[in-house]
Amino acid sequence: MSDVLTTWGLLAAASKLTIYVASFLAVGTLLFRLGLPRAGDEVANALRPLAIIATLVAIAATLFRVSVQAGRLMDDWAGMINPDIILISLEGPLGQSTYVRLGGLALVLLAALFRPVRAPATLFGAIMVAASFALTGHATREPQWLLGGLITFHLLAVAYWFGALAPLYRLTSFDGGASHAAEIADRFGRQASVIVPMLILAGGTFAYVLLGGIEPLWASVYGRVLIGKLVLVSIVL
Repeated sequence: MSDVLTTWGLLAAASKLTIYVASFLAVGTLLFRLGLPRAGDEVANALRPLAIIATLVAIAATLFRVSVQAGRLMDDWAGMINPDIILISLEGPLGQSTYVRLGGLALVLLAALFRPVRAPATLFGAIMVAASFALTGHATREPQWLLGGLITFHLLAVAYWFGALAPLYRLTSFDGGASHAAEIADRFGRQASVIVPMLILAGGTFAYVLLGGIEPLWASVYGRVLIGKLVLVSIVL
């Protein structure tokens, strides 16, 4: 049976999905506040609990992901709480990614809780969280600095878009109503008109460097999947 379809594979996939969604929501909500300050403090204050909860969920899911890996190594539920096996699980890319992500999420949590440090904590926390995903998978290939940078930018852009959904929706229920929401949405749209082309360029460059040329993008199944993902993300954004 494929590892993906085993209990450990399903738990790993579920934890990864939770990490992505919760991290994007936490980071994106705060990035939206920095990128569009005209949305107002009222919206920021209303969405602060959402950012805090999302951050805590992302932290819990990140820790659970490590426990799942430990259990998979032993192929035993006891491995999930075995300190020695957990330490072994933290060796290599998974450990590096975990440490960087937890550090970034800690900064994001500080940004949500304490207004005086919101801007720098959001900025550095968001970069660390996005970069943590570049420490595993395809982005670890050479040139790692380039592939990692492209993935980090890609995830920051996606997080910003994802995190904007809740604020844009909530704006309609505050003073100014639909007109204020329309103004902020228009500003967000103008930002997106710059970000999306950059996102497409970054994704195309990533695929080109990873596969070693243009021809493999069309000739290989993996290349076509990458193109499909890039097109889908571009349409959604």
